[in-house]
Amino acid sequence: MANKGQPIYPPPYGAAVYTNPPPPAYPQQAGGTTVVIQQQQPTVIGKSSRGLFGQIGHEINMIGKSVSREVDWTVDQINKGLANTATGNILSQFQSGNVIQLVSRCSGKSLQILQGPASLVVDGLGQDHAPNAAWTVVNEGNNQVRLHNNNNFLAIINGNTVLINMPPGVMHGVETKFRLTQRGQFIFLESMKEPGKHIGILPSGQLKAALATGKEDHSMFGVRLLHSPYGVNSAPRK
Repeated sequence: MANKGQPIYPPPYGAAVYTNPPPPAYPQQAGGTTVVIQQQQPTVIGKSSRGLFGQIGHEINMIGKSVSREVDWTVDQINKGLANTATGNILSQFQSGNVIQLVSRCSGKSLQILQGPASLVVDGLGQDHAPNAAWTVVNEGNNQVRLHNNNNFLAIINGNTVLINMPPGVMHGVETKFRLTQRGQFIFLESMKEPGKHIGILPSGQLKAALATGKEDHSMFGVRLLHSPYGVNSAPRK
């Protein structure tokens, strides 16, 4: 029996018997329309100005400093988040049955599943340890893996990153298989069916078309190990 208060992760792929109830509904995708706010470049009034215009210039300068501090804070949070991921041989965390989070280098948050208007979708705004941002690994050797959350598998089809529901025992196509490549403390997920196309996340957290995503910042993910059936031996040795 599971301990109270402990997170419940998707069961490892390939279990012979499934006695758990159906997974809860995924969170709704925020909105259906992307709103673009166009901002004009502010005109900064010089220090020599006086009166009302001098005050406006002072306020604009203060706003600029505030925005700069917020940008610095965001970068610092991303670096802290990635510092919590394992370093060294990250690929060793992709053992079958391990449950991981994929932390986008660009958004600083995790790859997650949401309920879109017509189907399940993914984005890069998942929270730490959120059940819909936990991915169970199926390792097929030679750095080739499949990743799923409650049997909803990541896939790339026709240049788009999508989800395919594959119940246990169903034969998979190559579209759900990815090649892992490590660069520093990050990994890339490249489609085995459509080489050169990768899962990617924009700084806003929105999904980037795999067709337009190569080995770049948008396709770099840190890896956070949430659970392993193998115990501490699954984590890279320091």
